Amino acid sequence: MPLLYLLFAALLSLLILLLLFLGRKKIVAFYHHCFEKQKSEESFQIVKENRVSNEESTLLRTYFKGLSYVIANETDKAVAEFVKVAHIDTTTAEIYLALGQLFRNTGEMERAIRVHRDILLRPNLPDDIRRQTFFEIGLDYKRAGLLDRACRTFEEILIRDPKNSAACNELSSLYEGLKEWEKALALHNSSPSTQNEINIIAHLTTEVAKAAESNGDREKALIFFKQALEVDDNCVDAWLHYGDFLKGEKQIPEALAAWERAFRLNPDFVSLITGRFSGLEKEKRAKTEEEFFSRHLEEYGGKRKFNLSYINWLIKSGRLTEAGTRLERVMTEKRGDAEVFSLVRNLLNKIRSSGDLNQDLYDSLVRIFFSTQLRFEKTYRCRKCGYQLDVMAWKCPRCATWDTIVVR
Repeated sequence: MPLLYLLFAALLSLLILLLLFLGRKKIVAFYHHCFEKQKSEESFQIVKENRVSNEESTLLRTYFKGLSYVIANETDKAVAEFVKVAHIDTTTAEIYLALGQLFRNTGEMERAIRVHRDILLRPNLPDDIRRQTFFEIGLDYKRAGLLDRACRTFEEILIRDPKNSAACNELSSLYEGLKEWEKALALHNSSPSTQNEINIIAHLTTEVAKAAESNGDREKALIFFKQALEVDDNCVDAWLHYGDFLKGEKQIPEALAAWERAFRLNPDFVSLITGRFSGLEKEKRAKTEEEFFSRHLEEYGGKRKFNLSYINWLIKSGRLTEAGTRLERVMTEKRGDAEVFSLVRNLLNKIRSSGDLNQDLYDSLVRIFFSTQLRFEKTYRCRKCGYQLDVMAWKCPRCATWDTIVVR
């Protein structure tokens, strides 16, 4: 029996050892498998991180390359680079905002509108990005000539954000371009950013009055002319057209007083006043012109524009010698004035057509003209952007700024 127990114990020990040996191999194999799996995952993560890093690096390089083209004003090349950026990073809305702006700048309006509209379809779009996108769409419509849609877009922006000065400025510009003067005026009166711009409000009120007068509503025109002057008593535009209105009402003394006020505010605009005298009856016109120049000659005779206007009246009045003497002096003071050219031409024609030809005066005018007037300049200039005009405008056609047009 003891021998049997010993044999059984030996077999049992051997079995246990065998099981331990086999179990150890499985455990080692299991741990080896786990180690290899972890190592593989770490390798994959490293590869993934390297790929992301490379993509970010490529994204940055492409982005800055596009910016460099923007700075260099090479818009077509900038578009190409930002398209690449958008393909690399399809999640960032700001990239698409910039891309839409570039499409607009290159005149690809359909693509600009489509890009900006697509941004609005994104879920969970931040409020600031949504507001900026709406604004960009408004600019897209404006650039594309879809002015009604542009107006509606900026109107909607202002309903949501009444203090948005950029949208207010754009909408105001659109209203003025469409000659929607009452809407432009209401916008300026209601917007906190423009309520203090009394000169612009006076111009817009004058435009409302002029439109009402053109449409035959003279009662409304009178109300708005008076409102314009109440807003800004120094608005030359308002005084000039209020005088025109009074002349239409046969209130000649009152009209002359309004034009006189406009002249006093800015004597350089003398031609705008004297030009209105031509609408008076012949006898009244002659008397008014003579009284006007006699009244102001001593005070303003040294001013170039007044002097030119006075010379023009002398020529029309037949006082050719005095006109020639003054014109010779004017030509030596400044070169290239188109108004001087017109006066010289008119005076020479008058001298030739007169019965008593003053040959010395004629020859002197021709000689001085060709020696001094080598180029012609336009009468008016914008002091902000330098744009030149032949006809007076109260708002610069180039930079769209009010009250920056001055006489050269």
